[in-house]
Formats: sequence, C-alpha cells, structure tokens
Amino acid sequence: MKSVALGIIRKAASFAAHRRGCELGTGVILNGFPYIRRRGSGRIIIGDGVTLNTARWANWLNTGASMTLNVEDGAVLELKRGCGVSASQIIANVGIEIGEDALIGAGCLLCDSDMHEVPLGSSKSVAMKPIKIGARAFVGARTIVLKGVTIGEGSVIGAGSVVTRDIPAGVMAGGNPAKVMRTLTVNL
Repeated sequence: MKSVALGIIRKAASFAAHRRGCELGTGVILNGFPYIRRRGSGRIIIGDGVTLNTARWANWLNTGASMTLNVEDGAVLELKRGCGVSASQIIANVGIEIGEDALIGAGCLLCDSDMHEVPLGSSKSVAMKPIKIGARAFVGARTIVLKGVTIGEGSVIGAGSVVTRDIPAGVMAGGNPAKVMRTLTVNL
C-alpha cells in the first residue's frame, strides 16, 4: 500500500512539474511537490535519474519547508543526470548547473545573484554570476553557495558552510567563508 501511495505522489509531482514548464528526463524521482517558479524563457532542466526530496518523509533532515526551484527570464537551472537535492532553495537569475551524481543536502541555498543592489537603495545594478557544482560533489546540509562560485568535481563542502569563492576539485572545504581543509584521496 505504501509503495502504491508513493508511486501516486511521484507521478502527480512529475505531472505538476511538467505543467510548470520543467523539462524532465527519464527516471526522475520527485518525493513531494517542489515549489516551481519559472518566468519567461527561463528553463528548468531535470536530467535522467535525478531525485528531488521535498517532503519531510523523504529525508529526515528536511525541515518540512518546501524545495524551491526559481528561474528568471533567460536563466537556465540544470540538474544533470543522477544528482540529488533535498529540500533546498535554488534561485537562478542567470544560471545554475548541478553536475552529474552531485548531492545537495537539506536546507541549502544556491543563489546566483545578490537579489538586490548593494548598497540597498543605490542605483547600481544587481550583481549576478552563474554557479556551477561539479560532478560527484557533495554540498552538506544548510550550506549557502553564493553567486559566481564553482565547486570542483568530487569536492565535499561541510554542513553549514558559506561558499563565497571557487573550491577546486577533489578537496574538502568548510566554514564561513568556506576554505579548503584538505585534499581528498578518492579517485575522481
């Protein structure tokens, strides 16, 4: 009975995501209903075998807050084959790419812009730069990844970090701001 209910939820969530303009690959698993906001020509591409854990029952670290996929006009949010994301906010004003088999922990925020001019109220334009998470990278729960950051292939970001600068491939990093702590000895 549980597997039947789960199947119905996943099909309904996929249908709703498709209706909102998401491009869904094969074997996508939506555990719950993400909040999807797509403006104009913005694209949300969810690759083959991607898993999105929105519901609290899908990941014990989910706080019950919904997952947000927000894409502005002209931006592209691409979740590549086999990646997984748990109840996080992903806000693409220009572009965010999450690499193959990468994992994004619960409660993360990935935002490719400052969201407002700095200083607030000034006539300066809002700063925006794309974010790229490399293949097989792991971003720990409650981490914030800011505009213009690239996290290298196979790197691990410790939970609760604030990533303000690029992180090279194959390292462990963490803290606020996140800094490289050591090189990983795993094969990339």
